[in-house]
Amino acid sequence: MTEFKPTDLSVDLSSEVTQQKFQQLNLQEIGLQNSDFNEVMNARKELAEISHTAVAEYGKNIATKTSTYTDELLNLVQNKDLDATGQKLNQVVQVAQQLNSSSILNRKKSSGFLGGLISKMKGAKQSFDQSFNSTKQQIEVLVQEIESSQAGLKARVETLDKMFYGVQDEYKQLGIYIAAGKLKEQEIQQQIATLSSQTQDQTTVQKVYDLNHLSNNLEKRVSDLQVLQQSAMQTLPMIRIIQSNNLMLVDKFYAIKNITLPAWKNQISLAISLSEQKNSVQLANSIDDATNDLLRRNADLLHQNSVDTARANQRSVIDIETLEHVQNTLIKTVNDVIQVQKEGMQKRAEAATRLRALQQNLNHLVIESSNGGGTKS
Repeated sequence: MTEFKPTDLSVDLSSEVTQQKFQQLNLQEIGLQNSDFNEVMNARKELAEISHTAVAEYGKNIATKTSTYTDELLNLVQNKDLDATGQKLNQVVQVAQQLNSSSILNRKKSSGFLGGLISKMKGAKQSFDQSFNSTKQQIEVLVQEIESSQAGLKARVETLDKMFYGVQDEYKQLGIYIAAGKLKEQEIQQQIATLSSQTQDQTTVQKVYDLNHLSNNLEKRVSDLQVLQQSAMQTLPMIRIIQSNNLMLVDKFYAIKNITLPAWKNQISLAISLSEQKNSVQLANSIDDATNDLLRRNADLLHQNSVDTARANQRSVIDIETLEHVQNTLIKTVNDVIQVQKEGMQKRAEAATRLRALQQNLNHLVIESSNGGGTKS
């Protein structure tokens, strides 16, 4: 297709008329004011030499920047440091849950039956004390790591602030390009109207056709920029929400460090005395439970093994169901292959008919295009 050159244009909008048309745009919708007219005119220079390439690349740089901000925002949301912070908090909870008298006693019951009962009761308190000291150290290490994560969250709040103002600027720049594109669309439409009023020779008809095509492409490009601008507008509250969440996490970690963890330590200390009171009964119950469980499991296993052995001994080498399945599958395979071959022959015949119809339609369209001339009003 022949590119439409700016030297082919016979009409140009004066600066005064252009400014009037600019003021008639819905400036509030695209985030502009009357004072932004000069910036719009500067952006419009990118379309001074109108061509398909110029339209395709119009606003490309600003669109790329907006996309970059969106990608950075997604990276912040998915940042591995945030995931690590949540994992550290879960580790603190898990460590505290693991330290209780029942967990220690449950570990003891698996080590034997009646022989070591007295020694186990004497060693329960010592084992609990060791677990308590180990847990205390784990919590202190995790608190240090959480403090480091807090610092990272605070730094990210400042980064998000810079991103917020950057997206605001990109939003306005997109509005400038949108307005410039709309003004250029109006100019092209005026050119089309002027050419359409002239004698309709072959050259004029071709110019109108080219202008219509460029106008459609430019309208699509401006529409894409409007979508990007809306995306930028949606990004702004997203940034503020993430900042707010970060700050709430920082406050929550302070509360965990200064309130929750000290309370845990106090309650864990009390649990030492309570566990001593329950050790004897829990150990005895553990022994009884283990004895009963062993007897039940042995009886169940004996029954299952006996039944399975009898069934295995009575089973044929090849099941009749297997032979039936093989026979039916072979028959179905032969029938399906024959059916697929028949369908293939039928589809190829139908395809030949449809190809002839497509060729006739294309020839008819080419003849009509040569006689018509496609003018956009």
